[in-house]
Amino acid sequence: MNKIIPSWHAFTSIYPGLSNRLITKARVAEAFDPTLSDPASFLHVETDALWDTGATMSVITPQVVRDLKLQPVGKILMKHGGGESEQDTYIVNLILPNGVAFSGVVMSEMDKVIDNFGIIIGMDVISHGDFSVTNYKGKTCFSFRFPSQETVDFVKQFNTQLKGAVPPNAPCPCGSGRKFKKCHGANV
Repeated sequence: MNKIIPSWHAFTSIYPGLSNRLITKARVAEAFDPTLSDPASFLHVETDALWDTGATMSVITPQVVRDLKLQPVGKILMKHGGGESEQDTYIVNLILPNGVAFSGVVMSEMDKVIDNFGIIIGMDVISHGDFSVTNYKGKTCFSFRFPSQETVDFVKQFNTQLKGAVPPNAPCPCGSGRKFKKCHGANV
């Protein structure tokens, strides 16, 4: 069970075009209590981080483990595209862009290194905040904040915009053939 103590921050990464990967910089440090220790006094590694909503657990490369001289705290059976493998686990602190930080993150060691990522950030971290990806005007914008502050509901936003623009007895613009008030207008 991860004991994650996050700071209250957010960051946004805007890519020059449409991106098929969400990559940010991240710093990984040996685990320490940030309320009791000076973060600058702890060894850390800066690396690229791949954000993966399909990963249930964050993972770390063997190179980052060596660079930080981390000692395993346990083992876990990891299921992945290549099957299953038993991997060492480590406890680290994770510092994301703009000072978004998590303490006490349990990460599994990667079996294979893909591209040049030092870590893959999985749902164990992502699920603690709000995660948004938009592709407005051909540019991918990725934003993350902790803690979660509200529910983002695009359907509700759409229906609210329609309610003021579509008369209740008009056909619903979704193409259902029903009147707006009985279709999307009823959901507002």
